[in-house]
Amino acid sequence: MAEAALGQEEQEYDVFLVHSSEDNYTAHQINKGLKHEGFNTYAHYKEGVEFPAGRPVFDNIIHAVKQSKIILILLTKNAMKSHWVTFEVLMGLEKSHRENKMCVRLVFQGVSETERKEFKKGAFHWIPDVIIDFNKDTWMKDLADKLREDVTMHELLPAGNVAHGLVFNYYIGFLAYVLPATEETVEKCEYSRQGNFSKKFFIIIPESCKISPIEGRHGEYTIEKMEKPLDMDASHGDKKRKYNPSVYRISKDNFEESYFFTADIPFILATMSKMNEMGFVEIDLHIQMVRFKMTLMELVQHRENLECRDTANFIAYKDEEESPAQKIWDSVVHEFKARPAKDTTKTVARKKAQIIQKGEEITATITHLTDHQADHDTAAEVENFLSQKNVLFTNGEGKMNFEVLKDARWNIFILSDAAIADNFMKAQFQAALECSISDNEVQVIPILAECSDIKMMPDIFKWTTLLKRDEPGYLDKLWTAMQESRKMLELLSSGKVYEGLAYAYFINYMPYTLTYRTPEGRDFKERFIDAKEKYNIKDPCVARVYVIVPKSCSFPPPGSNFKKEEHLGPLEPVVLGFRKYFLQLYRLTMSSGEKVCYAREYATPAVALHDMAQLPFAGLSKEAMNEQAEKFSNFSEEIMRNPIFNEKIGDVRDKCEMVYFDDEKMGKEGVTDELEKRLIKCLQKGNYV
Repeated sequence: MAEAALGQEEQEYDVFLVHSSEDNYTAHQINKGLKHEGFNTYAHYKEGVEFPAGRPVFDNIIHAVKQSKIILILLTKNAMKSHWVTFEVLMGLEKSHRENKMCVRLVFQGVSETERKEFKKGAFHWIPDVIIDFNKDTWMKDLADKLREDVTMHELLPAGNVAHGLVFNYYIGFLAYVLPATEETVEKCEYSRQGNFSKKFFIIIPESCKISPIEGRHGEYTIEKMEKPLDMDASHGDKKRKYNPSVYRISKDNFEESYFFTADIPFILATMSKMNEMGFVEIDLHIQMVRFKMTLMELVQHRENLECRDTANFIAYKDEEESPAQKIWDSVVHEFKARPAKDTTKTVARKKAQIIQKGEEITATITHLTDHQADHDTAAEVENFLSQKNVLFTNGEGKMNFEVLKDARWNIFILSDAAIADNFMKAQFQAALECSISDNEVQVIPILAECSDIKMMPDIFKWTTLLKRDEPGYLDKLWTAMQESRKMLELLSSGKVYEGLAYAYFINYMPYTLTYRTPEGRDFKERFIDAKEKYNIKDPCVARVYVIVPKSCSFPPPGSNFKKEEHLGPLEPVVLGFRKYFLQLYRLTMSSGEKVCYAREYATPAVALHDMAQLPFAGLSKEAMNEQAEKFSNFSEEIMRNPIFNEKIGDVRDKCEMVYFDDEKMGKEGVTDELEKRLIKCLQKGNYV
C-alpha cells in the first residue's frame, strides 16, 4: 500500500502489491521500481506502511483489492507456499469477473520455469505474468509494460464461463449416472467374456470441440465400434432416460491381444464449435477445451466425489493432427498391468471422514450473544445436538476467547443481526476465519439465526459453509459439515454457469425438437395437429413449448401433473440417430373452466444448478443457484430472440417460451397461474390449432 496517510483509505491505487511476509525486502525493491515508473502503489511490509491499525487482516485484503486497479502477486519460493497469497489471487479473480477486466498480474522472482508452470494451473493459468531479474536494467520497464496492458476477461475467458457450465451440465446429466455404474455394467456385458475390458470410462476430448467418430484405422491401431452398447437406466429431472455408452475394441498391429473399452465424446462440446460457426460469439476453442478438461477432471477426481473418483480416463487430443488411438492404447495397457488381483480401495475410500480433534481437549466451540434470546436458544439447541453426538465442545460465556478458538477443530458462530453488529463477535469470527485461510482448512461454521436476512450480511460471513436456523434439518446439515474435510480454496465461486447451460440447451437440444421434421415429415406445428387427431382433442391447442424454470431448481418425479392439468401423451418425436426427441402434451383447465392444450417440460439445465448446489465442491451456494436460475431463464430468452440464432437454426420465437416462477413463494402449483396467463394471450391472438 502506498505511503499515504491512514486517513486516506478511500484513495484509489494503481497497484496493490501482495507478497509473503518473508519477502519484505524483495517487495520493497519492486515497490520502489513501480513508483519510479509512476505507479501509485499500496504495499505492506515491515520497512514500509502496514495495513491500517485496528482492522483485521481479512478486511484489509478485501479493502485493498476493492481500492486497487491491479492486484500484483509477488511469487517467490516462499510465497508459492502461502495460502494467504493464493487467497488474494482468488479475491483478485473475483474482482476481475465482476469488472470484466483482468485485474490480476503475477510477478515471478527467483523461481525456475518448472516451478512457474506448476503454479500456473487451474484458474491461475490465464493470469498474465512476468519474470523479474533484478540483474537486468530493463526489469522495471518490463514490469510496468505488463501492468499497463489492458486485458479484458472476454479476451482471456471468452464467452464468460461457458466451459464451466458445460462441464456441470455434462457431469450431472450424464457422468453422474454412468461413471458409478460402469464397472458393474462392464462385468455383466457379453464382451467381457471375449477379452480384456477396461473398467474405466473413457472421455474423449477433441481440441476442435467437433464431434467425429473415433472408430477406424489409425496408423498401427484399429478401433472398432461394437454392435451392442452398455445399457443403463436412470431419471434426469422429470424425464426417464436410458444411457447407452458405446463399446469399442482397440487392437495394435503385431500385438496378440486386443482390449475393449467404453467411451464417450461429450456431445456438449459441440456447443462451443457451433457458437463459433454460427457467429454467436468468437471464442478460443483451445482455451475453452483446456478449461473443460481441467474442470471436468477436478470434478470427477475430487476427493469428496467418492462415487466417481478413479472411474474415468481423460483423453485430450489434437484431432486435426492426430487420433486418440495411441493414448487410448497406452491407457488400457497401463490399466491391465497395474490392476491388482482384487480392488478393495473403493470400500475404504467411501467411508465418511470422522471428526478430527485439532486440540487435545476441545473439538468444537459455540460462540453467540448471551443477551439475545434467539441467539441463546439456537446455541442451546446446537449444544444439545452435539451432546447427543458425543462431541466435546465449549460455549464458555457465549463469546469465545481466540486462544480457545484456535485450538478447536470447529468454530460454530450463531449470527443474528445483533451478533453481526457486535464488534467483539465480528473480530472473533474474522480471527477464526483468518486461521482457516492460513491453514487452508475450513474450520468455521456460521449459523444464521431466525428472521435474519442473509442479503444484509457482510461478505466476510459468506466465505464458508453457512447454515440457516429456519431451514428444516439444519442440525443434520451441521453434522454433515463437521464430518467434511474441505480446503478454503474450494470455496471459490463457480461463476456464471448459467450462460454455458443456456447455450448448450438451445444449441444442442432445443433446435432439434423445435425445427426438425419427424420421420413422417411433420414440422413443429403439424405435430400438434397430428396429436389433436390422435388423442381426439376438441379443445384449442397452442403449438408452443413452455420451458419451466422454478426458482428452487427442484422438480417433481417423472410423470407428475399439476392439479389443474391432465397429461395426454407424447407428440410424434423427432429422431436423430438412436435418440428420440419427445414433447409431452398437456391439457389445462383454466379459471374460466375453458380447457386448452400445450406442450411443456422442465428445463433440465436447472437440474444441473440444483445438483451443483448440493455438491460440496461445486462452488454454488443456494442463494447463487436461485439467482442463476432466473438469469438462465432471461439469458435463454435473449438467445431465442437473437437474429443470428433464428437465421442459422430456424425461427423459434413463436415455438418456445421460458416460464420462470418463484415456487418458494407460490408453491409448485403456482406455475399453472403463469401458464394460464401465457395461454390466454395466445388464445386472444388466435395462435392455436
